[in-house]
Amino acid sequence: MRRALLAILLVVACKRQARPPSLGEAISVEQPGGSASQLFSQGSEIPTSATESFTTAKDNEKRLLVHVLRGAGRTAANLKSEAWWEVDGVSPARAAEPRVMVTFEVDAQGHLALSAREDDRRLSVKKLDDLPSVKTAPSPLAEPDDDEDLEEDPPE
Repeated sequence: MRRALLAILLVVACKRQARPPSLGEAISVEQPGGSASQLFSQGSEIPTSATESFTTAKDNEKRLLVHVLRGAGRTAANLKSEAWWEVDGVSPARAAEPRVMVTFEVDAQGHLALSAREDDRRLSVKKLDDLPSVKTAPSPLAEPDDDEDLEEDPPE
């Protein structure tokens, strides 16, 4: 009887210590107009993934910008910018016609990776490390105009 009780206590102790890894913060994505939609909630078990549909805002756009944010909330400006990602190779078409499926994957270490598909084609995705910090930015679903200046934060 005593051995059975010790075995049960050992199993319970092991279960408490063997919690699966989870996200420390929610992960969201900026939507047109500055709103944010949550992809993963804080405490979500990892690894995990989610797929969202994106489209173009202008005719014949060949790329999309996706703004990934840390935190939960309805307004992108209130969340922490994680990174901008560029999806390239979108088929030229009228605005809102292309349907690009972007998959957000978080590995067991909490690292985020994106991949994208349009129909049966895999699209190029790269993280934009050198995009300046911005107060206002083009829609994450739209390609910025070449002559459009982004407002940069003043140097500190």
